Formats: sequence, C-alpha cells, structure tokens
Amino acid sequence: MQKITIKLAAFIIITSFLTACGGNQDEKIEEVTEVITATDSTNQVDYILPSPLQIAELFKSAGLTYIGDITSPKTKVETFNSKNDQKLNFGVYSADMAYCIMNNQTQESINYLNTLRLLSEKLWMTDILSSMGISTRLEANIGNEDSLTYIMADLQMQLDDYLDENGMGYTGSIIFAGAWVETMYLGSKVNESKQNDKLISRLSEQAVILNSLIKSVKQSDEENEFTELITDLENIQKHFSRFDEESSENYVMNKEEINALTTDITNLRNKIIGDKSK
Repeated sequence: MQKITIKLAAFIIITSFLTACGGNQDEKIEEVTEVITATDSTNQVDYILPSPLQIAELFKSAGLTYIGDITSPKTKVETFNSKNDQKLNFGVYSADMAYCIMNNQTQESINYLNTLRLLSEKLWMTDILSSMGISTRLEANIGNEDSLTYIMADLQMQLDDYLDENGMGYTGSIIFAGAWVETMYLGSKVNESKQNDKLISRLSEQAVILNSLIKSVKQSDEENEFTELITDLENIQKHFSRFDEESSENYVMNKEEINALTTDITNLRNKIIGDKSK
C-alpha cells in the first residue's frame, strides 16, 4: 500500500506573497508540478500542493477588493455532522480565513479561526489550534499583513505535521479539496463582480493543481468514501479540457469557459456547505 503525504507548501506561500507584484506566477505553478511529478513513481507519494493562503493571493495579485458576503456562513458549522462534511468544510473555512487575512480583515479572520476550532473539536484536532495561540497572535498583528501571512503559513505547516504524525495524512487531501473549491468559488465570484483578465489567468492556472488534487483524493480513498467528491472534481476538470501541461504558460480560459466554470464551481461549493438557496 502506498503512503500518501499531502504537503501544503507553506514555503511557497511566503515566496508567492513576497514576490506577488513582480514575480512570475507561472514559474511557481511549474515548480509545484515538478515536485509532484518527481515523486509520483515512488512508493511514498508526496503531493506538494499550495495552501489556501497561496491561492488566496489570486485576489491580491489581481488587485481586487474584499467582498465580505461571499464567504461561507460561520453559523453553518453546527450543521456538519459527518466526518467527511467536517473535513471538507474545515478546508472551506480555512480558505475563508486566508481570504480575510490577505485582505486585512483581522476580526473576521479571528471569527473564522473560532469556527475552525469548533470543527477541530469534532475532528479530534483541537490540539493543533489551541497550542499555537493563534487568536492572540492575530490580535497582536492587526493591520500587519506580512505578519498575518506568516501566522497562517505557520498554522498550515503545523497542521501538515500534526496529520502526518497522527496517521491522518489522507485527511489532508480532503481538507484541501474543500479549500480549493472555496478559493475557486471566491475567485470566480470576485471576477464575476468585475471581470479581470489577470484573475482569469490565475483561475486558469489552477488546472495544474486540480489534476494533482484529483490524484491525491483517489489514492487516499481506500474505503471508497469519496467517490462522489471525485466525480464532482472530475466534472470541474472538464472545464479545463484545453489545458496542456506542455504549454501551460499559454493557457487562459475564454469568457464562455470561465462562465461555465463559475456555474459549476458555485454549485459544488454550495453542495459542500449545504446551501440549497443559491
């Protein structure tokens, strides 16, 4: 049996954040892809995936403003009763917290952290949040975007280690699936409010991440618990049908493709959070 380790690369987050204005995002995506490809053929498969914070950089690099009412309602946390729903929505709320941090919404970041704490209790992961004093650190760094980013990166690295040390590495891919869907939803909705070619380019680049995400979920799914999730992600993957890894730097979705992607991402995200009203 292959051991699957999901590493949400915090070092890439920080690099992305500090070089957002002048760096080449395509090069960063290629770097992640190379690591994944290099380890696919071994007995231990290490998937190096960006964290929710790195993907949230979409908004900052595209120069878009914060839209508060598009994040997942915190009040829904009590409605997630199955372990699978809890893992997916832990990812969703992690993405919302990252989005708030990237936009200097410190109080909302703390609110989402408290929501994550409630879910972590259900998932028996309370130690990882309580041991780091995250709330205190967030409050002490209000308005300091650099520090908030490092705090989130630190949390992500410790979460990776915690899951690995407790034999829960497979959980990382499910949490990341929820986070990925939510960040794609946020990016799509921000673009929908004011279409932006740079943001569309960033959304298009996610074809690389989605390919690796689907592989990691499939290899984690020894009990066939996530067949429906895999099908849903593969449905999203169809929107990237023109993507070719050999020429990924030239791949950008057209208006029709991005609109269709937005529709299906919205439907999947609302399915995950149990929102039937939208």
